[in-house]
Amino acid sequence: MLAQDPRNADALHFSGLVRYEQGALEEARTLIERARVFRPQDANIFSNLGMVLAAQEHYDAAMKMFAQALRLDPKHTDALNNIGVTMKKLHRYKEALPVLERVARQRPDDAEVLFNLAETLYRLNRIDEAIETYLRSLEIKPSNNSVRLALGEAYEAIGHFREARMQYLAALRQPGRRVLALARLLLLREGEVEDDLLREAIGLSHDETVASDARIRLNNALAHYLDRTGHNEAAFAHLKAGCDAQFAKEPFDSDQFSRSVDELIEVFSEDFFKALPAPPSLSEQPLFIVGMPRSGTTLVEQILASHSQVAAGGELSMLLQVGMQSQKLSSNGEAYPRSIPGLTEAARRDLATAYISNLQRISPEARRVTDKLPFNFLHLGLVALLFPKARIVHCQRSPMDNCLSCYFTSFAERIQFANNLETLGRYYADYRRLMAHWEKVLPTDILTIQYETLVSDTEAQVRRLVEHCGLPWEEACLRFHETERGIKTPSRWQVRQPIYGRSVERWRNYESQLEPLVDTLAPYIREAG
Repeated sequence: MLAQDPRNADALHFSGLVRYEQGALEEARTLIERARVFRPQDANIFSNLGMVLAAQEHYDAAMKMFAQALRLDPKHTDALNNIGVTMKKLHRYKEALPVLERVARQRPDDAEVLFNLAETLYRLNRIDEAIETYLRSLEIKPSNNSVRLALGEAYEAIGHFREARMQYLAALRQPGRRVLALARLLLLREGEVEDDLLREAIGLSHDETVASDARIRLNNALAHYLDRTGHNEAAFAHLKAGCDAQFAKEPFDSDQFSRSVDELIEVFSEDFFKALPAPPSLSEQPLFIVGMPRSGTTLVEQILASHSQVAAGGELSMLLQVGMQSQKLSSNGEAYPRSIPGLTEAARRDLATAYISNLQRISPEARRVTDKLPFNFLHLGLVALLFPKARIVHCQRSPMDNCLSCYFTSFAERIQFANNLETLGRYYADYRRLMAHWEKVLPTDILTIQYETLVSDTEAQVRRLVEHCGLPWEEACLRFHETERGIKTPSRWQVRQPIYGRSVERWRNYESQLEPLVDTLAPYIREAG
């Protein structure tokens, strides 16, 4: 039809959609843009053009197309849905939620719409509502493995591991996507994996016809399972294969990170804190839990969240956002952290207010709201500047156990530096160097909780923790494993068990494989005794 009539908008539009389905995004975009020229009042064309642009990651242009589609047809649910999905891709979950809720009301029997809504609810930590919505989606389309796997993850987050297992096994009974279902099943801490499924997973991990990302995920999951079942040599082989492949795709620049730490130390100097102006906020609500990943931050938050006057915020990105916003407000126009000396009193107040407002949305009535993003150890200078009355808890763990645990969870937590033993060791050394600086110069008290001491002398350490946070003692803090809340980090199983010491000195199982780390961390190993 196009050969006979190259100006035929329907033919151009349809051909563009065909090329989109085939993955030829640039051709699809060209064809649908030509269709738009010949039919500029067609909302479907604008909505589908936006869909192609979003697939090309041209999100701003995509949103303009969706908005135009809605101007032409305010009831165009595809355009509205596309706006919500695009916001979700951009991690703008709070904005995406009302849009997707509106679409779901208009299309209550659309399994894909419900799936997108459920994912957004999950990201906002509204996990019970997410599970209910996933289930509604599955009722409409029981064969959708993506929904089953997401539902399993949501069940894990609330500690319903048996229900999660049932979803992963159900997914394995469906055609397609076996690799991801196998990986999720292997990572579950409860229940054994049948021998035939284990053999299949090992075979797929070596199969070069399987997509690289899928093999990385499977190698990581096999490492966890084999470690848990005592097959340490095989576990490390799979772990290294996965980490090496991931590091090749996403290398980490240790030199650049060291320079970033140097810059933080230079800006937030002892002289800087001696000349501090009046604090912009006297709020005592912020409670920062920091440290290396896998150092016990989730456990400490779970203990504190068991207190009636504490709300758990989880891993919040707000402090980093405050740091980034400082460039816009700084008189010197420099990037964070060099923006900090150029902040006026009003700018500091605005930044502090923005952060506290977000905490208030988590819980307006709690005396303390936790922010347990481990990487906030980088921003404790900003904390002391904006919130001098905030509580800071530093979680520290034996360097070798800490780094081994990071290596095991590098894929799950997307921590690039931990995919390689050399960059992992250098990162740990820079972290300790920066924490030593904060201990020296900050006018704010930092409580260090040593993981091994927390395990061996739990009640004394928990009492220290509660006292540091300025809270009355509550016995519930010792029964933290009974506290019901959604936990999305890899520690979600451990913190629902009473404290145990099985992970202490775990690195000894892999001592020969970890020689590069031993050399790098020697000063810290000696210090730990």
